[in-house]
Amino acid sequence: GLDMGHIGLDKIKMLISKSMQSIIRVILNEKVKSVRELAKESGNSLGITSKIVNQLIATGYLEKRNLKLKNKEKLLEFYSSSFSLKELDSMYFIASERPAYIIKKIANIADKNKLIYAFTLFSATEIIRPYVSPNETHLYILEKQKKEWESVLPKNNILPAQKGNVALFAVDEHYFYNYRKINGINIISLPQLYADLKSYGGRGEEVAKMLGDLNV
Repeated sequence: GLDMGHIGLDKIKMLISKSMQSIIRVILNEKVKSVRELAKESGNSLGITSKIVNQLIATGYLEKRNLKLKNKEKLLEFYSSSFSLKELDSMYFIASERPAYIIKKIANIADKNKLIYAFTLFSATEIIRPYVSPNETHLYILEKQKKEWESVLPKNNILPAQKGNVALFAVDEHYFYNYRKINGINIISLPQLYADLKSYGGRGEEVAKMLGDLNV
């Protein structure tokens, strides 16, 4: 079921299960037409997938046929309020170059070392369409590659810091679902980017709105 979680005083987050998050992430990317496909793409059992699909139909997010979205905006809002980047396992580093350069540098390091990554927040919007110059660089990395990042970044003058200008969020594989490569740089899928910006608040919400107008 859905639990109301009080996280921060200004926002009540809806805490939803990992299964529901992965299922909604696939649905928002509008890639599947059947519950069987959805189960496979989201990495869940058929039983759990059917149950969650029925909940989403009952709450008016999905149509019964073909898993078509009834209201993408509403489901995006719900998904955005279901988690926060600030709650993810994060590591901070500090780099002296300009953000646009740091982004390229990290992409090169990752490719060289076969590390999985995808930029999010203003680092990703900078690559799609520069709205807001990022002062910080944010990216997702794979949880099981944390140690490798900790060892490889300092060799490239990106140094561990208590509160640096480079933030790495360690997550499971599914966060990278439908990520895209633009000019050789990986960014997270657009629905995930929208949700991250919304959950980040402040300027993030304004930029999410502009992205929304681009028809995420």
